[in-house]
Amino acid sequence: MKWMAGIILIGGLWGSAFSSSHAQSNIQFSGQAIQSAPDGRTRQAQLFVGDNQVRLEHRRGDLDMVEIYDMKHQRLFFLVPQQKIYMQRAMPTGQVMNPMLPPKNSNPCAAMPEGQCQKLGSEKLYGRPVSKWQVTVDRQGRKLQSLHWIDDERMMSLHDVWPDGSVSELVPKGTEKFGGRMTERWQRTTTHSNGKKDVTTQWYDPELQMTVREELPGGFFREIKDIHVASQPPRLFQVPADYKLVDKGAQH
Repeated sequence: MKWMAGIILIGGLWGSAFSSSHAQSNIQFSGQAIQSAPDGRTRQAQLFVGDNQVRLEHRRGDLDMVEIYDMKHQRLFFLVPQQKIYMQRAMPTGQVMNPMLPPKNSNPCAAMPEGQCQKLGSEKLYGRPVSKWQVTVDRQGRKLQSLHWIDDERMMSLHDVWPDGSVSELVPKGTEKFGGRMTERWQRTTTHSNGKKDVTTQWYDPELQMTVREELPGGFFREIKDIHVASQPPRLFQVPADYKLVDKGAQH
């Protein structure tokens, strides 16, 4: 079973892995998550976002599938409603993060605990206040350093200089309506060390504090549609009492 399929769908859409602090709460909402490839293949799932909990409903062949990512209690469930069975796994503490949570500060090491982060100062970039950080990571005995300019309001990196010489820039392009909601459009250009450029466009929803649409190089796109902001019933993130446990993974 592809236990991490749902979190990849979510995490891929919103990019950065954000801190899963239990003390922090996210905006609760429902919607439809969609991924589309250039060949026309799409993946769709109904999405329900509760208090540090995420539920995905999708179809695989003739079966309905439900994935519940409960970061609140560090566990995840995989349900097959037609058969009333489920599997359970414990999440490795601190390794599976909730992409629905906005980051608490500009420190990039909040999502990269293996790194060493040093704040170098405060600046302005594209007219926005940013914090400049140096990140050092150890890769097979080599110390690799990168530089990041993090937007103090959106907590997104607006400029990155990577160890291989690649440079990424995330530039604001104004506001647009998406799905009836006001969003900010941002364009990220990554210039690789060989001169090749990749361009990604993102639509950021200020209320949800996350990207709700992303157009990637090669014709790929990911988005959340039909967004309805409302508290989600706790039962959505619980296993029904009449379901049978068929596999309980090793605890971590």
